Amino acid sequence: FREVVKDGIDGFLFENENGYLYQAPFTYYTQDSILDFPPGFEDNRNSRFSRKMGLECVACHNAYPDFVLGSENKYNTIPLGIDCERCHGPGELHVEQIKSGNIIDTSKKVDYTIVNPSHLSIELQNDICARCHLQGNAVLHENKSFFDFRPGQYLREVMDVYLPRYSNSNDDFIMASHVDRMKLSSCYLESNEGLSCIDCHNPHISVQEMPQNFFNNRCLSCHTEIACTEESVVKNKFNNDCVMCHMSNSTTIDIPHVTITDHKISIQNHEVILDTGLVKEFLGLECINNQDPSIESVVQAYLQQYERFDQYDYYLDSAFKYLNKIDINHKSHLYMSIYYAFLEEDYGRIVERVNSIGFVDLFESHLHEKDYSNKNAWTSYRIGEAFLKTGDSNNALKCYQHAVKLAPYNLEFRNKYGNSLFVNKKIDFAIDEFEFILSEDNNFISAYTNLGYIYFSKGDLGDAISYYNYALELDPYHEQTLLNMASLHYYTDDIDVSIDYLNKVLNLYPENQEAESLLYQINEAIN
Repeated sequence: FREVVKDGIDGFLFENENGYLYQAPFTYYTQDSILDFPPGFEDNRNSRFSRKMGLECVACHNAYPDFVLGSENKYNTIPLGIDCERCHGPGELHVEQIKSGNIIDTSKKVDYTIVNPSHLSIELQNDICARCHLQGNAVLHENKSFFDFRPGQYLREVMDVYLPRYSNSNDDFIMASHVDRMKLSSCYLESNEGLSCIDCHNPHISVQEMPQNFFNNRCLSCHTEIACTEESVVKNKFNNDCVMCHMSNSTTIDIPHVTITDHKISIQNHEVILDTGLVKEFLGLECINNQDPSIESVVQAYLQQYERFDQYDYYLDSAFKYLNKIDINHKSHLYMSIYYAFLEEDYGRIVERVNSIGFVDLFESHLHEKDYSNKNAWTSYRIGEAFLKTGDSNNALKCYQHAVKLAPYNLEFRNKYGNSLFVNKKIDFAIDEFEFILSEDNNFISAYTNLGYIYFSKGDLGDAISYYNYALELDPYHEQTLLNMASLHYYTDDIDVSIDYLNKVLNLYPENQEAESLLYQINEAIN
């Protein structure tokens, strides 16, 4: 296990022997001194020990890792903590210069071998901070990865970051939204966007270690006490503390048990305000770091918002609106058009599009490049799903196989490929695929379940039960494994045990129609 500490959250990650990184399903919230699930595990989304830690997450909590291309969460090495290069850029040239004895007096000259953020424009300074303190829906530009941003660049050169905006929600914000909130402040706007994060923060010293009056003195470097319009009773209530009065401690809408300082500097209403019941209406996704994002970027933002955050129809409706402004039949737009149709579950449209291209051209000209986001692999996978949903298991197999070729260490792709091999009666190849998955990650539950099903289909009930038991040891509530156990015991006339498994499935997953149907079938036979 490795510990990740940030803003009142003491979380834990674990790495298996082959470098696959996951988040443990427990977090210690230091402010409330409470142990609870990590953010994202709530609302029946408990993914136990299988929540993958991808490059987007790791790249903000560590120095850049050595990521394995063609995976989602496999790393050769992962540094511990943030290093100097995250704010000062690559240090190799700087180190070589120092080693050679070429010491530059930085009080007189600029050392161009390293980035000094104080020499950058305000926007470039803030973009360094925004890389990790502007959480949101990040859309990478073409051929870019989360590795590619360097201090001294504009963040918009690498990615666009979007946040949903709602009416009547001025006080709602997410955890790492410091830059967004600051830019909504009167201090920022009235300074002609001349306020920088490092105007108030010393990035080399923790906020908790700063003298008590440090931040008030930063306020008073621009304002005077006499200019403060707060009533004296309010000033006394907050001990003339500018930050306590004008930057409230608030909860966030995405992280439990944590309060943070709201970086929207404003004149607060300190009266107790009852809930007015005002309706929050969706206004749109706003690109925080780029005033002129491309239409392609906007489309992808809406699709990602729907898939990763909330399945609201208006996200897909907005994506469709912007899709109509581009030529979706163009080769460069294949990813987005397939992505949209997949989320709309319009599998027939996907099949029609692929058939018009042809598989040879599809794989050799459209979907042949590997990248850190696995974009072409995901498109292949989604096309495979479309063929499977429309009953064409043979062409589905081709697409899953191509997805695995592009992303060989995405174990979910391999799992789907193994299932497809089994459906197409390539049993030994399917077994090899599932065994490869377990050689990479021996906690991959579905691989045990699928191997159990294969051996059950071959009549080897002993091995089938063994694999099912492995899966249930890892997750006693795994829906498909419980259902498979019920079917196996029904097949062997162990009716009481089968009923127990079916009742457990329905208690956990009341809408499982397969369990309901089999239980009805058993009860009809008994009665």
